[in-house]
Amino acid sequence: MSNSITAVRCWANEHIYRVISTRYANLKYDEKQLKCRIAFKRLMNIIRDISTTTEIDKYNTPMAFLFQHLLPDIIKLVANCATSTSSEREYILRGLVLVHDWNIRFFQCLIYLDAKDILLWYFFHIPYYIDDITTVEKIRINYEWMLDYFFENLPVDLHMTFDEFIFASNETWFPYALAYHNSNNAIILEKYSKLIRKLLPWVNYFSPRIANKLISNNKFQFTNTNKTIRRRRICFISDSFNTDSSVLRDRIGIIGKIDKSQFDIWIASFNPIVSYRGIMSSAFIKKYISQYITLSCNLEDARKQLEVLEIDIIIYADLGMKVLPTLLAYSRIAPVQITTWGHSETSGIDTIDYYISSRWFDIRGKNVQSQQLQTTWQILETEEYTERLVLFDSLGTYYFSPQLIFIENAKNIKNIKNDWKLKTREQLGLPDNCNIYCCLQTFYKIMPEFEKCLARILEIDRTGILLLSNAYPYCKSHLQRMQNIFDKDVLSRRVIWYEGLEKYDFLNLVAVSDVCLDPFPFGGCNTTYEAFDFNIPVITFPSNYLHGRFTLGLYSKMGMSDCECIVSSSIEYAEIANHVAMQDKLKNKIKRSIETGKSAIFQEWASVEEWNSFLNNVELKI
Repeated sequence: MSNSITAVRCWANEHIYRVISTRYANLKYDEKQLKCRIAFKRLMNIIRDISTTTEIDKYNTPMAFLFQHLLPDIIKLVANCATSTSSEREYILRGLVLVHDWNIRFFQCLIYLDAKDILLWYFFHIPYYIDDITTVEKIRINYEWMLDYFFENLPVDLHMTFDEFIFASNETWFPYALAYHNSNNAIILEKYSKLIRKLLPWVNYFSPRIANKLISNNKFQFTNTNKTIRRRRICFISDSFNTDSSVLRDRIGIIGKIDKSQFDIWIASFNPIVSYRGIMSSAFIKKYISQYITLSCNLEDARKQLEVLEIDIIIYADLGMKVLPTLLAYSRIAPVQITTWGHSETSGIDTIDYYISSRWFDIRGKNVQSQQLQTTWQILETEEYTERLVLFDSLGTYYFSPQLIFIENAKNIKNIKNDWKLKTREQLGLPDNCNIYCCLQTFYKIMPEFEKCLARILEIDRTGILLLSNAYPYCKSHLQRMQNIFDKDVLSRRVIWYEGLEKYDFLNLVAVSDVCLDPFPFGGCNTTYEAFDFNIPVITFPSNYLHGRFTLGLYSKMGMSDCECIVSSSIEYAEIANHVAMQDKLKNKIKRSIETGKSAIFQEWASVEEWNSFLNNVELKI
C-alpha cells in the first residue's frame, strides 16, 4: 500500500502528457495517445484501490460514494494525461464542474483517454451525498444541459456493449438519487432514457408479435388455437424479490391474492432461485417455483424467454433501482407495461405505459371522487410522470403485519417456545429512563436539513437517544458533516449506530422506541408500517411528491389525518417529536388511535379487488 501511495504522489503533479511527448518524441499520435491511456488507467486503479481500503466502511461504501470522493483526483489525472499545453492543463485543473464550457472540454479529454466508465460516472451519475442542499438545483441544471449536449454530440465509437455498460455502471442506475431532490424529475429522466437508447442501441426492441398485430390492425385476442378463451397473462419482473426487501413486502400480498381464475401469473428475475433468502422471500419462491423464470443476463435471450409466454401485461416492480430489469424495460415485450412504487419515481421510459399509485399517497388524490367513476381507479396525464398515472381508491398494497411474518412466523420456523418475547430495553443495552427516537433508514434518505432536525431533537431532549442505521456514517464525508452538525458529546454518547440487523432485531428496536422519525423530503413506507404495527407514533413532514407522502397517506387511511405527528415545517418537526416523546399522555393517546385504526392499512382486500379490476379491464394496445 505504501508503494502505491508513493507512486501516486510522484505522478500527482506531473504533466504526464508532456513527459510522454518528451521521452518518446518519435511516437506517432495514436501511439502517444495509447501510452497516455495506459498511464491514466493504471493510476486510476491505484487511486481506486487506496480509496476502498481507507474509507470508514471499506466493504459497504457504495461505488456511488467512492466516486464522489475520487472526483478531485480524477480531474487532476485527466488534466495531466489528456492535455497537451500548460494553459489547457491549468484550465482543467480548475475543476469548474458546473460551468458548461469546462464540462465540454472535460468530456473531450475523457474521449481522448477512452475513459468510458469515468465519462458515465462523471456526467450521468447523480451524487448521493450532498453537503449543502442549495447545490441541488445547480447540479440538476448542469445535468440536464449535459444530457442535451451529450445526446447531440455522442461519438459513434462511444456506443457501449452490454458488458461494458454493466462494468462501467457497477450495476448502479446512474440517476437513481434524483428521487431524493424533492423535485419533478420527469423531464430529466425522459431525456436520460432517450440518451440510453442512443448510447446503448441494443436496448431497443419491439416484439414481432405485437408488431404483426399493429400491422394487421388486429386487436389482441385471448383465444388459444382451439378457439377457447384464455386468461390474461401477467408477469411481475423484479430483482428485489430474492430478499425480504421493501419491494417484495409491498407486492407479495397482491401477487398472492390476484384472482388466478382470471389471470395466469409468472414471476421473472435475473436472480437464480438459489439466491433467494429470508422468511418472506423463501416462502414466495417456493409458492411460485413452477411459474418462476430465471432470465438470462443476455438481454436478447431474456426477451426470447418472455416472448414464448405471449405475456399480455408486464409489471415492473421497481424500475430505476436495479440495472438489468430497468434495461429490459426499454423493450416492448407486452402490449401493456406497468411500473409502480418500488422506487417511488417515474421511470422516464417511453415503453412503460402506466404508473400505479394511490389517491391516499398522491397529492392529486385530493381531487379524485371515486363514487363518480365507473371504476374505483382513475387514469391521469400529469407533468410528474412520463407514464399515465393510475390512482387507486385503495392503498394498492395488501400488506402483511411485520410482527406476524417476522416474529410469530419466525418462532414457528425456528421452533422457539411460545413464551418467547421481544427483548426489553435493558436486554438491548438501552437506558430505560430516556426517550428513544428511532430512524433506522437508508443513509442517502437523510439529507442535511433533516440531519439538522435530528440534532435539534437531541438538543431539546437532553437525555434522548437517537437510533440510526449502519455501524457508523456511510463515508468520511458523511462523518464530517455530522461532526459539523451535532455537538461532539451528543454524537459520541447519544447517537447509537446499528449495522445490518436480522429483521427480528430491527423490529425489536422499533418496538421499544418512543417515536419513529420519518425522513424528509424522501420518507419511508415499510418503516412506517413497521412502526404502526407496534402502535409507535411516526413524525412526518409530507412533501408534494409520492415518496414523501406514504406516512401521511397511512395516517389518513386510519382516520388520523389531523394527527399531531403530521407537521408542516422542519422547525415544527423537532418540536413535535420532542413533545410526543416527552408527554406520556399525548403519546398514549396517539398510540391508542393507531391501535384502533391500523386494521384499515393491513391486508386491505380493496387493493386486491382494484388490481384485479385494472388488470382485467385495461385495454391491451400500444
